[in-house]
Amino acid sequence: MKKTLQAVFKADNEEQQIVWAEIYAPNIPDTDGEFMDAETIRKMAYKFMGDHKQNHVDLRHNNRLVKGACLVESFIARKGDPTFIEDAWVGGVHIPDKAVWSEIKSGGINGFSMEAFVHKRAVELEIDIPDILHGTTMKHADGHEHEFNVKYDDRGNFLGGDTSETNGHKHTIKRGTITEHQNGHNHRFSFIDLFNAGTNAEGNS
Repeated sequence: MKKTLQAVFKADNEEQQIVWAEIYAPNIPDTDGEFMDAETIRKMAYKFMGDHKQNHVDLRHNNRLVKGACLVESFIARKGDPTFIEDAWVGGVHIPDKAVWSEIKSGGINGFSMEAFVHKRAVELEIDIPDILHGTTMKHADGHEHEFNVKYDDRGNFLGGDTSETNGHKHTIKRGTITEHQNGHNHRFSFIDLFNAGTNAEGNS
C-alpha cells in the first residue's frame, strides 16, 4: 500500500543550495495516522541508498524528476543530535534548479514528502497530546523567530494556531509545517519533536 509523510525542512545552505530534514522519524504518527519503528526506518533508508535512488526527487508527487536534484547526504540521527530526532532517517538534498530553490526559500516548498509502498500491520500506539503544543519557529533570513502554539482535538486532529508577536507582527497557523504569510514572509516549523518527547510506542506499521 502506498503512503506519504510530510517532514518540514530544518536546515538549509544557501550557497550550496542544500536542504535537510527528517525523511521519517520513528514512533511518530504520519499524515495517515501510522508510524514505523527505528529498525524499519533504518532498513528502508539503507535499501533506498543501496538501490541507487538518490536522484528520485520530484515535486508534489508528480513523478517527474527535478533536473539535477539529488540526495547528497543520508544518515540515521544519533542520540544527542542537536537538530534531528534520534533514530530518524535524515536527508540532505541538493537543488541546483534556481526556480525550485527560489520556491523553497519563499516557503512555497517547505519540506520532504516521502512516498513508499509498505506492508501494514495493526499495533498499538499511545501518545499523550496536550490541548496545546508550544514551540519555536525556524528563523527568518533576518534572524527573527516566533514562539508558537498549535491546538489538537481529543482525537489528535490538527486545529491550527498562531505565533507570538515579534518585530511588530505575528502569524496565524493553518497548516502543520508553515505559518501563513505576514509582512511578506512566513516561517517553517516542526511539531514532530514535541510529539516525540511524549510518545510511547510498541511495534511498527
